[in-house]
Amino acid sequence: MSVRRMLVGAGLAGALVAPAAACDLEELNAHLAAVCLAAVEETEQVALARSGEASAAEQAAIARALRRVRELCAGADPIAGAREAARLARLVGRIEGRAGITIPIWPKEEAKR
Repeated sequence: MSVRRMLVGAGLAGALVAPAAACDLEELNAHLAAVCLAAVEETEQVALARSGEASAAEQAAIARALRRVRELCAGADPIAGAREAARLARLVGRIEGRAGITIPIWPKEEAKR
């Protein structure tokens, strides 16, 4: 391998790594936390609205999941928080399905049809 090729390869690698090193880690974590919390906002509203259809065990599970999502999102693991938010959405979906509630998931897109 020629020296020129090695220098070009090193330059390209440096150009790819430099922007990643320039990111502010605290700012990145704040954005991840915001995305994580946004994943649960609507689910939380629907869960609270459907609490009448949920059993006592499901209501307790929803409360635990909401606490856990907030802890994970604000803490060190927003990815786990987003996973927990998805699990919570599935539970709320089961409650709605059992109650026979069929609300469109994407109302704006449904209205366009």
